[in-house]
Amino acid sequence: MKHRTLFNQNTLIFKPLLRQFGLLFILLTSSCTIFAETLKVPQVDSKTFATEPLKLANGISGTLVTFSSHSPADYANIINGNLGPAVELSAQLFMPNNTKSSSVPAVIINPGSGNIGPHHIHQAVTLSSAGIAALVIDPFYGRGITDTISDQGQMSFAASTYDVLAAVEKLRHSPGIDSTRIGATGGSRGGTAVMMAIAAPLSEVVFGEDKAIRAVMAGYPWCGVQFNRPQLAKGASLLVLHGDADDWVSPIKCQGAVQALQSGGNDAQIMMFPDARHAFDREGVPPTEIAHATSVVNFHILYINNHGQYFDPRSGKMDPSLTAKELFTYAATGGFMKKGVHIGSTGNQAAEYTQEMLSFFEKQLMQHP
Repeated sequence: MKHRTLFNQNTLIFKPLLRQFGLLFILLTSSCTIFAETLKVPQVDSKTFATEPLKLANGISGTLVTFSSHSPADYANIINGNLGPAVELSAQLFMPNNTKSSSVPAVIINPGSGNIGPHHIHQAVTLSSAGIAALVIDPFYGRGITDTISDQGQMSFAASTYDVLAAVEKLRHSPGIDSTRIGATGGSRGGTAVMMAIAAPLSEVVFGEDKAIRAVMAGYPWCGVQFNRPQLAKGASLLVLHGDADDWVSPIKCQGAVQALQSGGNDAQIMMFPDARHAFDREGVPPTEIAHATSVVNFHILYINNHGQYFDPRSGKMDPSLTAKELFTYAATGGFMKKGVHIGSTGNQAAEYTQEMLSFFEKQLMQHP
């Protein structure tokens, strides 16, 4: 009996064989498999964040917020409306107190695999001090997840993207928020989520052609899944901040993603920080080796069409029968994995990251369309 190969004839990786690896499936993404105990960085307690308003260093107190989201299995599920289980997520909204306007712009702050950390709270301080509301969301607590550092398979990246879209919808109907001036930012898994949320095929299925997300700043995202003919949501702008020394995710893939967007006439830009590693917005966390962390920096880009269907890397043709599980299992078993990555910042990297974030959102959101 003959079986069609998934990729190269010499790989000996067949679809039937891949299906046998279901229990070994590892979702290899922007914060891949890592033993949780090896990564000791400060975190904000999720239960406290969900129940007690946080007072920022600038004196602004948060308002407790909940909003409804879903857990789609993949990007195609967002597009076809098969959104999966509903979930109530917690967040806090920090409204600026130094503005005379009846409505203000807002930015969603979406955390990565380690959930909310001090750097996200610092970003909320920076934005709210500049007259921009900040909605810090917790994608994990409502799902009964602490983090996804040691197991990315607990939650799909499509679910992370849908959380951003759901948070935008919440802000659009929040008093005091200008619904035409909403942005989003995040790092690592969170950066991937906000970057995909501004993609036209995903944004338009939720909001139509309205400018629901006007601006996105993605920090050191994983750009391993890309639309083959990428377009941003109508009227949207994208900025990607990446480190050229990132050994956890590939900055080169993100350069390619931004270049493809630019070639299609989109307002997209990438800034490469010299000698910056993953999570270089974490001030006070020096470059630290995470010896057991697993990355797939050299694995090829996976392309999807506007329906969320994958292209077979071997043939270059769209194959509606291909699944993310099969493709990522191949990454895990095909010799693409390596162990040992680095996170943290040096010098003024974290401060420069924050300044670029602020400058971008001031330019994109502080002026009415």
